[in-house]
Amino acid sequence: MPLGSQQLRRQRTSTLLSLAGVTASLLVIFAQLGIERAVYDSGVRIHRAVVGDLVLVPPGFKSLQLHAEVPAAMTDIVDTNPAVAGTAPFWFGIMSMTHAGMKASRQLAWYAIDVERPAIDVPGLKENLYKLREVRRILFDRDSRPYFGDLAEVAERGEEVPVLGPPNMRQLLPEMFVVGTVKIGPNVVNDGAVVMSENTMTEVFGPWWVDRPAFITIQLVPGVDRMAVRDQLNKALSGRGEVITRSEFEAREKEYWARETPVGYITDLGFVMGLMIGMVFIYYAQYQIIRFYLPEYAILKSLGYDWWFFLCMVGQIGAAIITPAYLVAFTLARLVYGVAETTIHLGMAMGLREMVVSLIASLVMTAVSSVFAIRRLWKVDPIMLFE
Repeated sequence: MPLGSQQLRRQRTSTLLSLAGVTASLLVIFAQLGIERAVYDSGVRIHRAVVGDLVLVPPGFKSLQLHAEVPAAMTDIVDTNPAVAGTAPFWFGIMSMTHAGMKASRQLAWYAIDVERPAIDVPGLKENLYKLREVRRILFDRDSRPYFGDLAEVAERGEEVPVLGPPNMRQLLPEMFVVGTVKIGPNVVNDGAVVMSENTMTEVFGPWWVDRPAFITIQLVPGVDRMAVRDQLNKALSGRGEVITRSEFEAREKEYWARETPVGYITDLGFVMGLMIGMVFIYYAQYQIIRFYLPEYAILKSLGYDWWFFLCMVGQIGAAIITPAYLVAFTLARLVYGVAETTIHLGMAMGLREMVVSLIASLVMTAVSSVFAIRRLWKVDPIMLFE
């Protein structure tokens, strides 16, 4: 590091340019990692709130966003297993909503539960659950994006806020009342969410929804082998439904976002591009230093110093660049995360994963650029420099 810093002082222009370029590339890497984590984590908020040991999903389940349904009649098969203590259905859909404090209607997710046996447990649901027993009463997600005005603040004061839902078959907007709030959070697709009862869902969207839950949670008798019961239930269902664990439920959703949507490919591409740009800027600084100090390097080479010595010297140049660039990029990334989270509410936060992965990327940048730079130096014949 001291030798690398001393060499960089003689090339201030190329040093400053490299520092700026590497800082920008690391900031891109931080941003891609933050976006990837926010997208995946926001997509499984409901999955993590599931109450139960197992989850009954449609065959070949990939994501809730695909709006696949599991036949409600499958619960008759599941309930016959002596290891099953109970089941709870959960419904999911997309709707538009507006109220007097909004400029235009916005799209959000609606979640419907059986009030007597809720399939999820999110902050604010238990204390407001009794309010959902009355038809057309809903709970609003207070972590929704700011497009919904002061709806959350008014509802938390105990006031019933009238809102208009999506148009029905007659193109009329059904009226509902927000009577409280829960804490869920939006995802990439939806700006927010509301929670309602099964009866409200039936009245607003139609009775046919009752037989089309998105998934059904399964509560097991304490002490039973969860994996063995899962295999038994899947055998009994004969492909008409699929029983998976909660961890598998969450993993499939993340895999869908990573492999079957553009989000995963875009974030991976951004990460690779940031890595390559950082390598180029570090190599540029190392190349300029090698060219400037070529006679000195040639003398050392003629004295018998091996490639490992020169690799360490060139590597110090990269380390002297990447260290301040990482610290600056880390500070700027925290600011970017904060600004982005205020707007999109996807849960962007600097975590250990982001710091470790970006640090490993920094080490890879330095190592790869140093190897290419040392090749440039090693091809030089020292005798030609003194002709």
